[in-house]
Amino acid sequence: MFDSFLFRFFRRSVLYRLIVIILLLCVIFGGLIHFLEEETFPTVFDGIWWSIVTISTIGFGDYVPHTVIGRILAMLLILIGTGFITNYFVTLARMAVSRENAYVDGSLPYRGSDHIVVVGWNERTKQLLELFAQSHLAKHIVLIDETLEERPMLSAYVHFVKGNPTHEDTLIKANISEAREVMITANQHKAENEADMQAILTILAVKGQDRHIPITAEVLSSLHVKSAKHAGAGKIVETNKMISKHMYEQLFSKEGFVRK
Repeated sequence: MFDSFLFRFFRRSVLYRLIVIILLLCVIFGGLIHFLEEETFPTVFDGIWWSIVTISTIGFGDYVPHTVIGRILAMLLILIGTGFITNYFVTLARMAVSRENAYVDGSLPYRGSDHIVVVGWNERTKQLLELFAQSHLAKHIVLIDETLEERPMLSAYVHFVKGNPTHEDTLIKANISEAREVMITANQHKAENEADMQAILTILAVKGQDRHIPITAEVLSSLHVKSAKHAGAGKIVETNKMISKHMYEQLFSKEGFVRK
């Protein structure tokens, strides 16, 4: 039974083990100093307080052992306890730095809900996120992209997840099942057909995680609009058609086109 307890204990995180060991040391040494010098340490709590102050090297001096055996106990506590408490603070600092690095490089999973997931980083995505920020329509946005090395925007409302959007582990990391909506943009690093095929694969992957989630997808070629809808996209943005129409309107508007 004891072996089973040790096995479970050592499977816990380093921080958990350090906290348990430090608490045990404080309770054990606090109890011992109370029984050894009851006049100086009237209660067990006073002993525990002294233990915590001693191993944290604060040393207020309000409780000090007077007997030889009490001072020997204090020496043992300092030698043993300060090592564990130092390791505890180092572990806390390392975890904080590791979490910050994971947040920047996109390896930290998103734990929130009711967020908007935007797939793909490009100039359109950048402007889209800026519009979100200005309009206050969405406070939490998760950006998925596999080409970026680190978070592209220093914004509290944008959480970056690095990975392939067609892979299940990437979508799980973005907490896609609890998202409000998904926006899929065309991959600017691929040809039009390849970009549309990847968008359709991403739609299928997202629907595999949550078949009820609304999806808006950017499709470059009109030939793939029907396929994107069949895959599960509720709304289609035909970028090339919209740009061509806008160019035509600008070219043949009264201000932009004058026949000589």
